[in-house]
Amino acid sequence: MNRRSFLSTSGSGLAVAAAGLSANGWSELAAARKNTASPKARRRLFLDASIVEEQEGLARRFHALEKHPANPVLIADRPWETGKAVSGPYLYGTVLQEGARLRMWYQLINRGNHIGYAESDDGIHWTKPDLGLIDFEGSRSNNLGISAGDREATGGECHNPGVIHCPWQANPERRYALFGFDTGVGHPRVAFSPDGLRWRYALDAGKDGLFRSSDVVNFFWDPDHRRFTATWKTKNRRGRAVGVAWSEDGLHWTKPVDGPVFGADDLDPDATQIYGMPAFAYEGLYLGQPWIYHARYFKDGPYSVAKMHDAQRDSSRHIDVQLAWSWDLVNWTRTPERSPFLPCGPAGAFDAGMVFTARAPVRIGDRLFFYYGGCDKAHDEKRIKAAIGLATLRVDGFCSMSAGTDEGWLITRREALRTPRLTINARTTKGGHIAAELLDRDNRIVPGFSRKECRMFQGDAIEHELRWRNEAFPNSMDSSDLKIRFWLQDAELFSYRAAA
Repeated sequence: MNRRSFLSTSGSGLAVAAAGLSANGWSELAAARKNTASPKARRRLFLDASIVEEQEGLARRFHALEKHPANPVLIADRPWETGKAVSGPYLYGTVLQEGARLRMWYQLINRGNHIGYAESDDGIHWTKPDLGLIDFEGSRSNNLGISAGDREATGGECHNPGVIHCPWQANPERRYALFGFDTGVGHPRVAFSPDGLRWRYALDAGKDGLFRSSDVVNFFWDPDHRRFTATWKTKNRRGRAVGVAWSEDGLHWTKPVDGPVFGADDLDPDATQIYGMPAFAYEGLYLGQPWIYHARYFKDGPYSVAKMHDAQRDSSRHIDVQLAWSWDLVNWTRTPERSPFLPCGPAGAFDAGMVFTARAPVRIGDRLFFYYGGCDKAHDEKRIKAAIGLATLRVDGFCSMSAGTDEGWLITRREALRTPRLTINARTTKGGHIAAELLDRDNRIVPGFSRKECRMFQGDAIEHELRWRNEAFPNSMDSSDLKIRFWLQDAELFSYRAAA
C-alpha cells in the first residue's frame, strides 16, 4: 500500500417590526449569546479532511441512513390529513426532543397549508392530541396548530414549519418561534408561542417579510454564533438552488450572498437540482441534507413555467437526500460519489417517489433519529400519498476511516492534550483492533505512549476511553502540541476527542 497525503476528493434582509411585541423583546436573544456556555471539546469528524495529516492503508467511507422497519411511523388517519394533490402528513417540518418527550410539527396540504402536531415517548409510536385551537370545517377537535382555513386564529399560514425552542426568552409568550413560508402573502414569516401549540404571527408589513425567498425555506438556531439561520430557495444555471441568511434577533436578516451558495455542479448528472436543504450545527460543522431533485432545467432564455415543465418532462423527477457539510454556511462539500444519504424506497413503497427530511435529527441513545416525509410518487404527479418515516444513524456515523485485514494508520494534526486519554467512537470486527500512540510534531513517538503501551480497543462503542499504561503525563512534559497516530485493523473509526 502506497503512503499518501490525506486529501478530500470532493470537491439584504428586510427588517420587519413585530406588532404587539416590544421592540426590546428580541434583544433578549442577543443577550442570550453572552450567557451561552462555551462548548466542550469538539469531537473530530472525518468529514473534515484537515484533521488528518497522513494516512496509509485506510479508506474514507461515507455512510447512509438506515430506514426503520416500523416505517411509516405516522400516517393519515384524520379527515383534515387527506387532501387531493398531496394526501397525508410529511416533513417539511421539525422534530424536537424535550426531556423524555418527542414533539413533531408536520406539513399537510388540504386546500392550503396546515401544520399538524404529534407527540411520542419512544420515537416510534406517535399520538395526535386534540388541541382545540383551529377551526376545520366547523370543528376545533383536531391536532392543528396553524391552518390556511383559519388564518384569523394565528394571523397566517405556514409552509416548511421550522420550530425553534427559545428557553432564554424572558417573555413566556415567546418561548417558541416558528419560521416558515406564508404562501398567503408570499414570503417567510415568524410566529411565536408560549408552548409550541398556540401560535400568533408577528404583524409585519406583509409585502416585505423577513427576507426575499421562494417557497422552500428551512431554519435552525446556530449555537456557536448565537443566531437564527435559514437556507432558502433560489436558482442557478442548473435550476433550483440554495441560499443562506442569518439573523441575531429573528427579525433583521442578512444574506452574506444574495444568491445561491449551494447547487448542482459539474460532477452532478444533467438532471440535478437542489429542491431545498435543511441544515444543522454539529460538532463545529454545519451538516446539510440537500433534497436532490432529479429533473432537467432549461438551458437558455427567461424563466417560464411552460419551459420548466418541458425541460423536465422526460426526467424521473424523484427526490432523494444527499449529505453536505460546511464550516461557514457559504462553502459546501458533498460526498464524491453523490450517492443518497437517504434514498427513495422501492416501487410501491410509501417513500418510492420523494423523501424530504426534517430540519435536524434528534439523538436517542446511541443513534441519531432522522424523521422524513415520504411520498409514493414523483414530483408533479397526481394524487400523491404521503406519510412520515424514520431513518437512523449511529452518533457521528456520517463518515469513518476504515481498515480491512491489512493494518492501516493515520496521523492527526496537532492536538492539545490535558491527560493521556482519547475518547473514540469506533467498532471492530472479530479479531480487529484499534490502538494509538502519541507523537511529537516531528512524528517521533513520545516515550511511554507508544502503541505497545496503549490499551487496545476491540468491540463497538460510541464513547470508549482509550488509555495508555501511564495515567498521566510527566510534570516536565508539554502536552499542548501532540499528534496522534491511530492504528486500525478490521476496524472503523468514526470520531475522536482529545482530553483537552
